[in-house]
Amino acid sequence: MGTALQETALSARLLVLTLGGDTPLTSYGANCVAFAGDGGTLLVDPLIAPAHARLVAEAIARRGFPPVTYVAVTHHHTDHALGAGWFAVRGTRVVAHRRCAAEMAAQHPSIVAARRRAPELAALFADAEPHVPAALFDERHLVDLGGVAADVRHLGPGHTPGDAVVLFPSEHAVACGDLVFRGYHFNYEEADLEGLPRALESLAGLPASRFVPGHGPPGGREIVEEQARRHAEAIRIVAAAATPEEARAALRARWSGDLLPMAVETAVAHLGAGRGW
Repeated sequence: MGTALQETALSARLLVLTLGGDTPLTSYGANCVAFAGDGGTLLVDPLIAPAHARLVAEAIARRGFPPVTYVAVTHHHTDHALGAGWFAVRGTRVVAHRRCAAEMAAQHPSIVAARRRAPELAALFADAEPHVPAALFDERHLVDLGGVAADVRHLGPGHTPGDAVVLFPSEHAVACGDLVFRGYHFNYEEADLEGLPRALESLAGLPASRFVPGHGPPGGREIVEEQARRHAEAIRIVAAAATPEEARAALRARWSGDLLPMAVETAVAHLGAGRGW
């Protein structure tokens, strides 16, 4: 496949895995987080396809982590959620917010079918199968891994209606999902523009000192605060633009070094809704 996982150990128990980049062939650079307990390992967002899920499984085995017993998905977008199916058929319990699971069921079959028809993606998605999580929650789900636990929480709608974050209390860390992008343009495709600032405020208030964004390198609480400021600035930029083209150019110029430039279109469409463009 010509891809290699980049591994960042945040502690002896907590590992961040990513393929980098910003194309489907590298899961759009999404982060997968592995958390090892004495009795099993929890994965958060095991990437976009079975081939990538297998890379994750091999990486954590090399680290000596216990077998994967749980997967948590932070939202339904395929770069975070589709790889969960590979673990599910091997007996892993998949945890998701109820609305996330509903969108996985509604969206994934057609997305997988479309990608199989695309010559450049067909091989990657040849064995991908839609999966609906078995463990659903509304507000909170605790995962006991033996000796340590993870706290999966819904902070309200933000990036999507069924967002979750995963708090690792023993590691003073949290996996943010796509509430936070770092070095990537934010995807507003299904965002709740009213809920997003509240969700970011709640995220920043969690008892953690290390935050793992959905895309990009981990950091401190400042990366959550920067995402909130950036969201407000993007709203101002689009509001000041006279045309979609002007808004698009201004957003690209403001964050010219960021990956995932296709997400600029979602900012123009959703932050500019109602402008009559």
